[in-house]
Amino acid sequence: MKKLKLFGFLITFLILPFFIFSQKDYQKGYIVSNEGDTIEGSVKDRKQGSFGKLYKKIYFKKVRKKKKYGPNQITAYKMGDSRFESLWIQNNNYPFQGIYSGMANYGDKSFLKLIEKGDLSYYHWEFEDSDSGYIDYIGFFKRKDKDSFVRVTQGIFGLKKKSLANYFQDCPELVSKIENGELNDPIKIVKFYNLLKEHY
Repeated sequence: MKKLKLFGFLITFLILPFFIFSQKDYQKGYIVSNEGDTIEGSVKDRKQGSFGKLYKKIYFKKVRKKKKYGPNQITAYKMGDSRFESLWIQNNNYPFQGIYSGMANYGDKSFLKLIEKGDLSYYHWEFEDSDSGYIDYIGFFKRKDKDSFVRVTQGIFGLKKKSLANYFQDCPELVSKIENGELNDPIKIVKFYNLLKEHY
């Protein structure tokens, strides 16, 4: 009997850490299939902490079943409070203009973190920074009426004002506020543009 209890204790001692580790970084969320079905479960898309790692495919767990999904296999997912969309994005031949194609079937699909949604949406395209070991991002705007993204900022230099002026050339009121510094934050720009659209 003692041997049986000892055996049970050893099995628990050996398996429990593995079980806990396997659950690490999963958060409650859902995936949206290419057919538009929302399936709730737990999601893991990265290794957290310093020297974090973004997975090429997300891990989705529902009850005891686990599956991996890439950007071509689902249209969106939610992990905790963060939402991501699978979008076509490709760097064009205009890198200094900060314009990226968003045309379907051109380039590759990637998971972009959704920050604000509307006629103008704001996304973070996350990547692993090789110098710091942390997960960083590039910010992009995407208009509903355009099949292209525009890069919002250029590192420590702030807003890419010329790129944004070109992207919003049909909205002079917005361009003026960006150029004179009245709108100097991506979230403020998104909210201002979407408010304008509500009144037209």
